[in-house]
Amino acid sequence: MSPTTISEPAPPVGQAELAALDPEQREAAVRRSPGYLGWAAGLRVLVMLGRPRTCVPGLLGFAWGWALGGGAATWQFFLGLLMSVVYGLLANVYNAYTDLAEDSRNLPSRVWLVLLVGPRRMLAAGHAMVLALLALAPLYGVAYLVPMALALAGALQYSFRPLRLKARPWLGPVGMSLAVFGPYLLGYFGTGVRMPSGAAWAVPAFLILWFVPKGMIKNLPDVEGDRAAGLRTSATVFATREAAARVAMAATLTGYLSLALFVAGGALPPRTLFALPLVVAAFRQCRAMVGAPDAATANAVLKRDMLLSTGYLVAVLLLDAFDVASVCAVALGALLLFGSDLLALDSRQMTAPAAPAAPTDS
Repeated sequence: MSPTTISEPAPPVGQAELAALDPEQREAAVRRSPGYLGWAAGLRVLVMLGRPRTCVPGLLGFAWGWALGGGAATWQFFLGLLMSVVYGLLANVYNAYTDLAEDSRNLPSRVWLVLLVGPRRMLAAGHAMVLALLALAPLYGVAYLVPMALALAGALQYSFRPLRLKARPWLGPVGMSLAVFGPYLLGYFGTGVRMPSGAAWAVPAFLILWFVPKGMIKNLPDVEGDRAAGLRTSATVFATREAAARVAMAATLTGYLSLALFVAGGALPPRTLFALPLVVAAFRQCRAMVGAPDAATANAVLKRDMLLSTGYLVAVLLLDAFDVASVCAVALGALLLFGSDLLALDSRQMTAPAAPAAPTDS
């Protein structure tokens, strides 16, 4: 009798077959999936769904808060950087779990990844990351559990009910800004939980004002699919993607230029104004988004915008708080950003992996 080769179970449909289904059938097929990957392949897909390149602004935000809190480049700092990345990963995994209806229209390749790993496994992975962050929080003092719990609650309520901030046209981008000002506050409180003062209050205000337009821009490539799925966003409330892009452009330029107001108010040092020339590149990116003829082009602009946004935040951080810890954070952020691109770990810009082979007899 010939031995049987044991392999991972194959999904009932392939990627091409899944893409050929209508969105409702595609969503239903994915929701039924138990998962078809082993732990190693499944971990890679979870990382892809977590989109590590988008976690870099949060990592830099943590470093900025840590610097303003007077922290040095200790082991707690580097652990905090890792925790800020995990915070971003879990928010994106939860978002991919809750957004199957929209992604079935906007990003069929992403829902293929969800089918491979299984939505229930995704949810369990997100919960595991939440528990890990809560378990590590007391290393910064028992009181640190409070800001950590609040930051995690915000990440969950961006995607989940009852608030589901992302489905609220103007609260959605504000909720998305938690991706950068949440880690900032965790960095600041990581050096001691106490009432912030001065620049410690002003910097998160700047980060919110600067990052809210990122949420508006992020909604632009998905406007048609979101509208078809009945999701109200900062883009779908406008008649066309171009109209939404023009409003996002105005908000983006306002966010970049607001740096001058914080300098004038004494919250940031005048040397941070040397980052302002990047507003010219931001304007060009916005023009490209306004002129994007389709979702694919808009997604390409979105990817470039992440590089520009990261560069701007790096410039402001180093101009305000140049120290060993900040330089290390910038280096790690660059490694994460470019390493993610090199290893194709972005589920919005991806070539999906092949499905497991069906069991065979030999």
